[in-house]
Amino acid sequence: MLLTHLHEAGFFQINWAASAPASGITYVRPSAQELVRVFIPVAGEGIEVYSGSLFESELRYRGPVHTQAELLRLVRNERRAM
Repeated sequence: MLLTHLHEAGFFQINWAASAPASGITYVRPSAQELVRVFIPVAGEGIEVYSGSLFESELRYRGPVHTQAELLRLVRNERRAM
């Protein structure tokens, strides 16, 4: 269900070698302000949300996501402390 919500929010999957050695799937959504990147580790139930450029991003959230509303709040293209 998480992947469906990401697709509905405009994210697409990329091959991202920088996530090694952690195994998982990376999704991105670019915008005029910044890029939001979501990493879904294979081992674990949580996600990681980053914002900024692809190579210089800031971790905004690491943990579980329980609802679609929570996911949408986390991936908004705005810099804010979480």
